[in-house]
Amino acid sequence: MEYATGAGLNTSKICLPNTRQDLLKDIQNWISSTEEGAPRILWLSGTAGKGKSAVAHTISSWYIERGGLGSCFCFDRTQQADRRQDKTFTTIASDLADCNPIVRRALAQAVRDHNGLKRTPDIAKQWQELIISPINIASKAIAAPVLIVIDALDESGEANSQEQILRLLAGKLNTSTSQLSELPANFRILLTSRPLEDIHNTLHAVPHVHHVSLDAISSASTELDIQLYISHELEDLHHIFNDAHFKALALKSDGLFEWARLACEYIKGTNKVGVGPVGRCKAVITGTSEKGTRLLDDIYTRILRDIMPEDERKEAIPVFCSVMGQVLASLEPLPMPALTAMRLYFPEGTCDYEIDRVLGPLGSLLTGTSDSDTPIRPLHASFYDFLTDESRSHDFSVDASAVHRDLAFASLRVMDSKRGLRFNICSLENSYLPNSSVPDLEKQVKESIPAELSYSCRFWGTHVSSTSFGSPLAKGVEAFFDGERLLWWLEALALMRSLGGSVVTLSYIADWLSVRRSSSFFSQQILTSSGVVAGSCRV
Repeated sequence: MEYATGAGLNTSKICLPNTRQDLLKDIQNWISSTEEGAPRILWLSGTAGKGKSAVAHTISSWYIERGGLGSCFCFDRTQQADRRQDKTFTTIASDLADCNPIVRRALAQAVRDHNGLKRTPDIAKQWQELIISPINIASKAIAAPVLIVIDALDESGEANSQEQILRLLAGKLNTSTSQLSELPANFRILLTSRPLEDIHNTLHAVPHVHHVSLDAISSASTELDIQLYISHELEDLHHIFNDAHFKALALKSDGLFEWARLACEYIKGTNKVGVGPVGRCKAVITGTSEKGTRLLDDIYTRILRDIMPEDERKEAIPVFCSVMGQVLASLEPLPMPALTAMRLYFPEGTCDYEIDRVLGPLGSLLTGTSDSDTPIRPLHASFYDFLTDESRSHDFSVDASAVHRDLAFASLRVMDSKRGLRFNICSLENSYLPNSSVPDLEKQVKESIPAELSYSCRFWGTHVSSTSFGSPLAKGVEAFFDGERLLWWLEALALMRSLGGSVVTLSYIADWLSVRRSSSFFSQQILTSSGVVAGSCRV
């Protein structure tokens, strides 16, 4: 079945021991409750940085450790190309099947009878056939609670998909398949999100939804937890700081665990002449009187200014914005070597510096800065929001949409490079075997198709279609359809199990080229060929 890789439990995100004890206990009691009429859904909301994901991963880890039947599914705005929203319940169903043989047999029967269920994007059908039916069958033999954790629903991608999931959970879809009353009484869903208006309007008055707002939790209780967290993060500096410092930082945090994390990283940062940990601590405590989101903005700005000395900032900021634009505009997070390889094929003037020198100092803000195999992405969604909102980030603002043109050129050039597309790219010895019968094919694909080429093959059409029509780029597209490269591209997609994406790509290109259909710049033959290939892929 369709499965969202990397969307599950991440134990590195769980709460520090002895923090959030009251909240975690309340959620655990709700999961284990046998009271008649107990709400099936607990919606945990909170503004950015409040620690919603930490709670979600902690509960998931706790339940898995005690052998419970459950699944943890996390949305991530940096993974929108993976279309996790279409795989939500196929992934959850697979997780539940892995936990229990009864569910596994029921699920196997469901997809055996209706093979299309394995890849259907119909969320309501997924819900009914892959969740409700198997769980109802299994419930006759399972008394323990069945727990599904859905984290960061507000990052679920397209508005229409989010609305569908919301209305389904609220029982408001125009179909009987959406009713949670069809599920056994021990079924529980823990849902986290920011308190966005559309989510609030859909869920707040639903009887089977219990709403807990982190923004409404006692500040005194939260400050104690954050103080413990700060003390733990600065334990190597206990000879410099004491409880008074930790308390002052906790009070400053305004209940934002993300601010506390960033403040600790800033305080522990590389010392400059005359500015040590004590000076940095004093700076973040006295620096601003802002609260909430603006407090996060202040610490992000402080960290970025610290990385870029004032006398170098004029030259450094455009470079930073360009590189971060590539990171944010990429439809799938890429590791540092792949980002560098892509950037080598950007138009002139945008790649004359080392990308690792730009991203290397951003370890407190991004993943993958010290590991060449880990994709680069913001550690917290609030940093993405900060960079893409000019009213918040000012000189550091990033226009990710402006980078699509560079990525379109780069993708086409990567596919045409020496390490790009070629005949029999994986050097398979036998052309008569189906891919499913080739031994170690996945390993051969990984060795023969580097990350930048894989990315380019799958997403070049999206980047082209997101760019205004222009002759230089159009010539690159025209060259793609000249000769055998189109066939090599289809072969590479098949090897990567992404052949279905060729239909979408060719559709995007056909629409993009339609701007100039009446022009002699492109022959009608290219558009016709695109349609033929798309039709063949559909068959």
